[in-house]
Amino acid sequence: MNVLLARAASLIGFPELVRELGGNPERLMSQVGLDIHLLDDLDQMMNSVALSALLDLSAIELNCSCFGLLLSQRQGISILGPVGLIMRQQVTFLDAISALQKYLHLHSEAGSFNLEVSGDIAIIKYFSNVRGDDYSRQITDLSLGVGCNVIRLYSGKGWKPRAVYFQHKMPPDLSPYTMVFKSPISFQQEFSGLVFDSNILSSSVDSFEPEMQRFLGSYLDNLERERRQDCVHQVRIIIRSLLAKGNCSLKEVASLTGFKERSLQRRLKVEGFNFQTILDQTRQEVAKELLSEPDINLTQLAQRLGYAELSVFSRAFKGWFGVSPSKYVN
Repeated sequence: MNVLLARAASLIGFPELVRELGGNPERLMSQVGLDIHLLDDLDQMMNSVALSALLDLSAIELNCSCFGLLLSQRQGISILGPVGLIMRQQVTFLDAISALQKYLHLHSEAGSFNLEVSGDIAIIKYFSNVRGDDYSRQITDLSLGVGCNVIRLYSGKGWKPRAVYFQHKMPPDLSPYTMVFKSPISFQQEFSGLVFDSNILSSSVDSFEPEMQRFLGSYLDNLERERRQDCVHQVRIIIRSLLAKGNCSLKEVASLTGFKERSLQRRLKVEGFNFQTILDQTRQEVAKELLSEPDINLTQLAQRLGYAELSVFSRAFKGWFGVSPSKYVN
């Protein structure tokens, strides 16, 4: 089992864009098993498959085929968190790209990229690690749009690639693509990526500080070592994403991991857990997080934890903490 994860920061700008297009961001996120409160903590991890599904659903529901591309214009290097910081602490742009390749998975495992250089031409090829409609159109558009924003941070706002390639089909309206990339664009190609002059790879980064680079490198290396990619960790991630849907069963979780129910239980048992224990622990964690919010509505809280009735949630809560939810708050 290998659940691909992504930081909630991948959805920066999502609620605002959806509302501008006349949609309800909370409803859309709920439909793919994501809670909009994920955006309260941008370092929180979510399922990359759900992220891709959310972008595809938003494009369909809002009748906006270029949804991912429009979202990219609300994002920049800051969405990468510490990975973006270490990029800003490299000597050259090539070094920054190398740092991004090394640490991108700590921000998102939804996709990866390769840099190919031949003479005066450089190509960044993007590869989606999750399935989506039409060669993962939305998440690919989002990633290439953000990539273009990052390059302009180093090369100036007027920078434009020589060409942009997409594996997906040509959209009904090309104007958003022309506006973002300002370059010749080709569709239904062998790869998705940006083609540009290789001389920008040697451009220097003004903010380089050797000590900060070492600190951030050490921090990210430790983060990589500490991130648990075991079965229990991944099941917790899936449970968090499913709770709000009210269908957080062993069967549903197992289907998302690609295992049969019995096989998943056996793997959890090897690590000293069972599904119900992890479900209860995750509910407790989320309940405590949400109860720290001002003016929390207990009925809504119960629903977000997957309980059909407040009374059932209250009994479970008292069993966990020895007091009712209302007394816990007070």
